[in-house]
Amino acid sequence: MKHLPLFLSTLFLGFLTLLNSGTKAQPIFTPEDTLSISCHFFTVDPIGNLYCATHDGMTKYNAARTEQWHYSNPGYGRIQSIDATDPLNILVFHPDFQQVLWLDRNLAEKPHPESGPVLSQELPKIICSSAQGGFWVFMPQSGRLRRFSQALRPEAQSLPFFEILPSFQSPVFMTESEGKVYVSQPDQGIAVFDAFGNFLSLMPLRGVERFQVMGNQLIWFSEKEMVVFDFVLQEERLFLLPETRIRSGLLMGRKVFIQTDHEIKIFRAAGRLF
Repeated sequence: MKHLPLFLSTLFLGFLTLLNSGTKAQPIFTPEDTLSISCHFFTVDPIGNLYCATHDGMTKYNAARTEQWHYSNPGYGRIQSIDATDPLNILVFHPDFQQVLWLDRNLAEKPHPESGPVLSQELPKIICSSAQGGFWVFMPQSGRLRRFSQALRPEAQSLPFFEILPSFQSPVFMTESEGKVYVSQPDQGIAVFDAFGNFLSLMPLRGVERFQVMGNQLIWFSEKEMVVFDFVLQEERLFLLPETRIRSGLLMGRKVFIQTDHEIKIFRAAGRLF
């Protein structure tokens, strides 16, 4: 028993050494808000507005989580994707009739040329907005990534994927960030292209479907945690979240938006995440 205090002191010093060796403490996530809504999918714009898409249309909630506007166009069928990178110019894709629309802040359709005749030539699979004002689309028939202006003029394209990425034929998601386009195929990884469609690299991150890009960080969600991967330093961090039934999620600043079966929960981190 005489040696018990010495043992405890040694154990405590060992714990301090572990802390000082680079181990990072997990941030504390506190609940901020909950919306009792069921979404097919959702997204959030840079100023905190939330967009909930169902098979019937899309509803916008402002930063105070008050329902504001609703969009629906049954003539174009279901909504497959919404890109709210620019909250004044929201990109919506209706795949059934190959329609790409832009909505204003009130979710009213902006005047635009008919996109169906142009896009139906190859039946695009996925799209995302471009900082140049138009949008990117993956054309599975030709296997090319193409960029169109809002007037539907072709502006850039990649080489056929069968030449540069032979096993990368069924991408499921893409996004543009800081002049680069990131395209994911979960069984292959994430391909990176420049603003002209030139292939740059392939990150072998398997199992990643939807994701965000913030600077050098790629962010995605599993059923119970958020993963942040620094693709420059090749470092990965896992953030355990106070929810274990995550269908999808988004990070906006220190706020984490988590979609479950019948709710969207919002948590705030106590400090900087990275």
